[in-house]
Amino acid sequence: YQRIVMYLFVSTYSKVRSVINEEYCKQWYQRRVRGDDHLKRALELNSEQGASSWLSARPLKHLDHELNQREFTDAIRLRYCFHFPDLPSKCGCGADNNADHALICKVGGFDIWRHDHLRDTLAELFRYAGLKPVNTEQLLLPCDGHTFPVSANTRDDARMDIVCQGLWRDMEASYLDVRVFHPNAPSYQKTSIAQLHKTHQNQKKMAYLRRVLNVEQGSFTPLVFATSGGFAPEVKRVLERLGAKICVKHQEGMAETMTFIRQKLRFSLLRSTLVALRGTKRRVIQFDASETDFRLT
Repeated sequence: YQRIVMYLFVSTYSKVRSVINEEYCKQWYQRRVRGDDHLKRALELNSEQGASSWLSARPLKHLDHELNQREFTDAIRLRYCFHFPDLPSKCGCGADNNADHALICKVGGFDIWRHDHLRDTLAELFRYAGLKPVNTEQLLLPCDGHTFPVSANTRDDARMDIVCQGLWRDMEASYLDVRVFHPNAPSYQKTSIAQLHKTHQNQKKMAYLRRVLNVEQGSFTPLVFATSGGFAPEVKRVLERLGAKICVKHQEGMAETMTFIRQKLRFSLLRSTLVALRGTKRRVIQFDASETDFRLT
């Protein structure tokens, strides 16, 4: 009888204690978020689909899902907008340096490298899904005889990031252009995440949609990603279509396939973002070796 009473007391006490702790954590969380706009923004970004997929991934080296101690620490600090005490106080461009500036600074070319790394990862996934051919940086046809709005890109050297066949319909060329933006840039602080995705999507469509439809006779889809791992609604449609094709070709489950795709893209973004954060931001002096005879060395 005493054991039964003791068991009921301990189990009841544990439940009451867990409820109290949960209520305390909830109140602390609400007070903390109300007073910290940066944390509120971080939690909003982390709630986007795909942004937290790297945390649940197994650290498999052959999938490039492995982070060292410094990379993991930096990723957590970026996730919650924590301060980086060991970053240089000045950037190579001369401006005051912090995590947000490091991810938007043009010096060093890390923003271009981040874009290209994500583009190549997407192209690799398209090939894995059986889409052929898959080309990157393909030149668009000239706009001779066509009239487009001022916002359209009508240059003869305009390129499309990814061009593939059969994404939406058989034998139809699909044109996809990638954009990666940093949602915590100073100019974006007062804009909601959903509005940022919508704005960047519309900018891509104004630049390429009519040209692709009228000149290339294909379909155009903008692929807009945030450095935090979230993506625009158009990307979600593409990933679902891509996942369905991978399921059919490789006989995999849809849930496992979508998890694989999101983790693959998230680690691509995460790694290139961490490199941009710690990379050397200084102007490199290039030398011309075109007239150098290497046999003389």
